[in-house]
Amino acid sequence: MMPLAMCSEGEVKEVHCVGCGEGLKKRLCDLGLYDGTKIKIVKNDISGPVIIKIKDSKLVIGRGQASKIMVKEGRQE
Repeated sequence: MMPLAMCSEGEVKEVHCVGCGEGLKKRLCDLGLYDGTKIKIVKNDISGPVIIKIKDSKLVIGRGQASKIMVKEGRQE
């Protein structure tokens, strides 16, 4: 497992857990980002937000939030 903020562009991952407060956890869940979700990292520079793809949508997540989202290897779809 590793934080989403450490992933490289083009990787496909699966969300393992979201370690943050209930407010942010609910917000991310409402956006489709919850345990077991398959995601693809679209953009992840050294600084700035992380852009991920969930199904047919793109989501921009701040680096601080991305460091609290733990992911594991996911299979290509």
